[in-house]
Amino acid sequence: MKKFVKILLLLSVCFVNLKNVYADNTLRDLKNELQGLINKKAANEAEKNQTQSEIDSTNAAITKAHQDVEKAETEIELAKEKIESTNTKIESLKDQTGRLLVFYEITINDNSLTSYIDSASSVTDLIMRGEAISQVLDYNQKQLRGLEDLILENEQMQIDLAKKQKELNEKIDTFEESVKSLKNNLSSLVEVTVGIDDEISALKQRVTFYEKIGCELDQDLDECVKIKSTDSWLKPTTQGYISSGFGWRSFILNGAPYSDFHPGVDVANAGAQAPVYSVSNGTVAAIIYRSECGGNQVFVHSIVQGQKYTLHYAHLYSVNVNVGDTVTQDTIVGTVGGGGATLRQNGGWDTCSTGWHLHFAVAMGYYLGGKCDGCYSDFNTFVSKSIEPPFMPKFGQAYYSRY
Repeated sequence: MKKFVKILLLLSVCFVNLKNVYADNTLRDLKNELQGLINKKAANEAEKNQTQSEIDSTNAAITKAHQDVEKAETEIELAKEKIESTNTKIESLKDQTGRLLVFYEITINDNSLTSYIDSASSVTDLIMRGEAISQVLDYNQKQLRGLEDLILENEQMQIDLAKKQKELNEKIDTFEESVKSLKNNLSSLVEVTVGIDDEISALKQRVTFYEKIGCELDQDLDECVKIKSTDSWLKPTTQGYISSGFGWRSFILNGAPYSDFHPGVDVANAGAQAPVYSVSNGTVAAIIYRSECGGNQVFVHSIVQGQKYTLHYAHLYSVNVNVGDTVTQDTIVGTVGGGGATLRQNGGWDTCSTGWHLHFAVAMGYYLGGKCDGCYSDFNTFVSKSIEPPFMPKFGQAYYSRY
């Protein structure tokens, strides 16, 4: 019996050790991730591998490539409209020419033109009648030539359109190659950014939280803090207008054309200091206060229909939660900022805002999540994993309910 008990104890110890070895994401992993960021910061400061001028040059190439794509798309749309218009003219001319030919055939068959000339009362009348017939025939010929010219023009436009579409595909390829060449500097093309110092601070807050609630060093964090899954999404404010959509955008900045990648949507008209809600259940993963570009920011880890997401709320006037807090769809994470005293010109800290609005973004996986599957601790990766926020209207549309 004693031998049997010893075997059971030995098996239980092995099970615990195996459980710790194969834990998906632990506090130890999170601390290692934090140390990795600290080492990365030191390496970046020591090596300075990429100068700001190189980054600016790459950004300029991406901006030009994006503008070329937009220009080509516009030219293609104009060419399609012109072809459609020409097709309409061709059909109209065909109809007119057909009627003229019918009339001409009728007059020839019944010798009406000959009778018309023979009935002239004088030489002058004969000349005038001959001239009139000549003008009718010339008009008929011009209509036919016009129809032929339009058909040829249409055929050439079709060729030009195919050429423009080929050029567009080449420009898109150039654009995509330019984006790839940016490598780890993708975040330099976005409006709201998170620096490595902010990432280090946020991970320190998470480590402190897990230690405070008693998570063991090798315990799976998903077991220590369970996130309740959500079946659906809600909107972050009770009303709003999408003043800037998701994806690449071009606009005039300081009198010059500018392009950037917008990894979320901007919600305007929600009201200054209006409550901002969590769109799903989750856990507050990180809070950044008074960032130079983005102001107060809250990141929430969430699970919706079994998929891990990171929710990002930026340009907040105030923050109403703490790192580690469990949130539901009724939790107010903060209030709408981006205007008033938060603006730099008004003595505030937010340089990347021009007025009251919420920047809301959604990315696949857990940003600042540690070492779990789908976790990462680099803002460039967050940007690359960003998706168009679900359940939100398109650019230029408004909403008046969270549902």
